[in-house]
Formats: sequence, C-alpha cells, structure tokens
Amino acid sequence: MPATRFARRILPSPERLSQIQGLRWLGQYLQPRPWLWVAHRRRVAWGVAIGLAVGVIPLPLQMVLAAICALAFRCNVAAAVAATWLTNPFTMLPIWGLALWLGGLVVGDGGAGAAPAVLALDWSAPATWWPALSAWVLAMGPAWLVGMPLAALVLGAAAYLTVYLLWWGVIRLERWRRLRERAARPRS
Repeated sequence: MPATRFARRILPSPERLSQIQGLRWLGQYLQPRPWLWVAHRRRVAWGVAIGLAVGVIPLPLQMVLAAICALAFRCNVAAAVAATWLTNPFTMLPIWGLALWLGGLVVGDGGAGAAPAVLALDWSAPATWWPALSAWVLAMGPAWLVGMPLAALVLGAAAYLTVYLLWWGVIRLERWRRLRERAARPRS
C-alpha cells in the first residue's frame, strides 16, 4: 500500500476534526487550508523536521508549539505533532549528549561539555521542583544551553532528509513494481 493511501486512511479528515469537541477549531481552520493536512512528501518531511526540532528542546506543551510552528511554516500539522513523540525519556539521554557535545564544540571546551549531575527532586514537595530543575540546568552550563538549539537544528535537518528520501524511495519502488507488472501482462 502506498504511503499516501496509508496516511489518508489513518488521519482524520478536517470534516471529522470539526465534529470532535476539543478539536473543532482545528478542523475549521484546516478545511480551507488542505495543504496543512494532506500527506505530501515535502510538507510531511518539513512537519517531521519541525516537530522533532521543537520536541528536542525541553518545553512544556511541545505538541501545541509544534502545531503552531507547522501552521506558521505551512507544513503538515499531524506530522509535526506526531514527531514530538520521538523525544521521550528513553531518547532524551542521547539527545542531551549530542547537545552537550555540539555546545562544547561551539563554546570552546573541545566538545567535552559539562556532565550533568543526577536531578534529585523531592517528590513530596512540588514547590521545590522548579528551583531544583533550574539549578540542575544551570549546572550543565553554557554548553548545554547553546547545544540544545543546535541539536534541534541538526536532528530536524536529519529528520527532513530521512523522511524525504524514504518517501522518494517508496515512490520509486512502487513505480518500478507497477512497470514490472505491466511488462509481465500478456499483450492481446
């Protein structure tokens, strides 16, 4: 099954979104702008790149920010929102390692970066979470603060190229398969 048919099957239409209580506004916004929801190779690749770049930076409401950025850059909103899910507790350690390395290269400590200490939160006192998190981020230093946007750019660009080239390969493979089927049919 080609990728576009699969995407059309799993993505709700803007008409369907406008019937869902919490997403009514999105369906009404997308209806006159089909390019934001259609599974097109460049728009999906751009959406994945934006979603991953936004997802790398540890922010609250990453999916909302990815959707807003997708609307601003006129790319696939669903791909941008879904790409934020690629950053999770299991992938953050390598992403932050890449950020520390890139930041260290730019800041000038040879890519060593600051090794972050373990984040210790007192789970019984939520009022202490923000000061502990702030102290932890500041302890990582400028290498991490410079490296996070750089890691977002690098991973976003890599995601764009990966999605675009994979989609292109699927299209080529599908065309090749159809040509072989046509050639194998007996002519009458």
